[in-house]
Amino acid sequence: MPADAGGKPLQSQVRLSLARAVHARLPIVGTRIAMLGRSAPAALAMLLAVTAPGCVIPPSLSPENQDAGLNSPPAILTVTSDRQVLSEPGPLVFDMGATAGDLSLQLIDTDTQDSLYVRIFVDYNMPDRLDARARCEAGASSNAIRNVTCKLNSLCVTADLGVLRNMTIMVFDRPPLAPGMGEPPFQAMPDGGMKSSVFYFLKCQPPQT
Repeated sequence: MPADAGGKPLQSQVRLSLARAVHARLPIVGTRIAMLGRSAPAALAMLLAVTAPGCVIPPSLSPENQDAGLNSPPAILTVTSDRQVLSEPGPLVFDMGATAGDLSLQLIDTDTQDSLYVRIFVDYNMPDRLDARARCEAGASSNAIRNVTCKLNSLCVTADLGVLRNMTIMVFDRPPLAPGMGEPPFQAMPDGGMKSSVFYFLKCQPPQT
């Protein structure tokens, strides 16, 4: 078509360089691998990583890789006794000695491969930080909810009779360290360990016949 008056005439642009390369040419993968000989698998992996910088491999969501995720703390869902219904904060009344009975706990930990360690402390840090008086454990399980029973025959001592005590039930997802290996004593854990607790007032009474 003829050009308008005063306008530029139409011209062919076939021979003009209108585009330029913005990426340098990459070597052919096959040629580079052939030159590297026996290290071809490693070279292929390296080249693929270089040529695909935006590719992210997602982590596995299979159960056996659960520990690679965030560590979750254990928790105490319920506390019951074979002799009484336990409501927080009590006071809870237990016999001294063999007639004290048992304490049943329902625990939860979504890290199902963690073993759970229950410790029951009486007047911890008042004035001394003493070891637990009762303990029990729940092993690893395919179920996040686990049940465990603690015997209470050593929970109360003679000095507790007629005195209101503080009782703390704690659950750990790592075995507590031995005294002198961490703070606080009897409650310190290896790195990554987590814990939770419930509190009750405790009243001890003589053995019942």
